[in-house]
Amino acid sequence: MRTAPTLSRRLHHDVVETIVGRIVSGELPPGSFLPAEPEMSLQLGVSRTVIREALRVLAGKGLIEVRHGSGTHITEASSWDPLDAQVLAARRERGAMVDVLAELVEARRIFECEVAALAAKRCRREHLEALKAAIDRMEHAEGDSHEFMLGDAAFHRVLVEATANPVLRRMLEPIQELIQFSMQMTDSLQELLERALAEHKSIYRAVRRGDAEGARRAMRRHLAHTERDIRNLRKG
Repeated sequence: MRTAPTLSRRLHHDVVETIVGRIVSGELPPGSFLPAEPEMSLQLGVSRTVIREALRVLAGKGLIEVRHGSGTHITEASSWDPLDAQVLAARRERGAMVDVLAELVEARRIFECEVAALAAKRCRREHLEALKAAIDRMEHAEGDSHEFMLGDAAFHRVLVEATANPVLRRMLEPIQELIQFSMQMTDSLQELLERALAEHKSIYRAVRRGDAEGARRAMRRHLAHTERDIRNLRKG
């Protein structure tokens, strides 16, 4: 049997998820106001305490703003936390992820090109072995896009570990889900897998020989192709 605190947390999580979905879908557009707490409590069948906790969470995500004297209004999308798991899940469910992914690739270009260069300078034998194992996994996926994606994700994760910089490792965490989702989209296209494999091998070779500039160029080339693939998906 669930305890009352556990039930309360589950309820406010469900309320947050419901409202996030309505906001992301446009049912609650920017500038519109949420109903007052008593009305929301009746609509959603939960206590006002649960509603207040849910509103606190939504404000933390940047989705709402409380205006004393006038109510709680929905903010512009530019104010939302772009890496929030519930916001991303709602966008994914509603097919609104491609624009987010285009922004992600831009951020990845800034982050991962320098990560690759630093990894080339600092990687140890165990990192090279792990990178090679990731490439082998991609190579032996034999058309299994999920298996290929797991190898792809492992490769990029090891590069960050090879920098020996805990700050860079921590920076990777909030965008890991987005990176994996972008891989799912592009790695699901079979005709792109062979090219992606060749590009990862190129990055690996540069890292193995300690060529920081070569690793940076190879990663930039890989991400440029990823960006082009996502643009094509947007057109489709």
